[in-house]
Amino acid sequence: MALWSATFVFALVSGVVPWVLNIELYLIAVASLTDASPVAIVGLSTAGQTIAKYILYLAGSGSLNISWIKRQATSKTAETFTKRPGSGIGIVALSSVLGFPPLYPVSLVAGALRLPVVAFVVAITLGRIIRFGACYLAPGLVKSLW
Repeated sequence: MALWSATFVFALVSGVVPWVLNIELYLIAVASLTDASPVAIVGLSTAGQTIAKYILYLAGSGSLNISWIKRQATSKTAETFTKRPGSGIGIVALSSVLGFPPLYPVSLVAGALRLPVVAFVVAITLGRIIRFGACYLAPGLVKSLW
């Protein structure tokens, strides 16, 4: 139970301050050092990160006035959205799985552009499940190859 709580909190905090905490490394460590259920750990990580990215979305939309978060949005990320009109949710999904463009500024710009919030949350959730599932399963795959 403590591992589950720690996983959720770590994912939530790392979603808002990713330059301090890295959820992918955390997942690899948990997978390597414990026999915790992948469904629970990946699910809790996804939930924490989705909430964090929704907070960034709200900050980008102006619903939350958090100036230090807003400053993180870059013109390059906004430029990515404007170059491809109508592909905003696709960019969010791609970023959620691959991490490129970085999901932090993508979430802020998605809020600023007022992308549909339900589509945003679904794209983040599905993308994070894929990414975090791969991170969690990677140590077992490496072990099986040796």
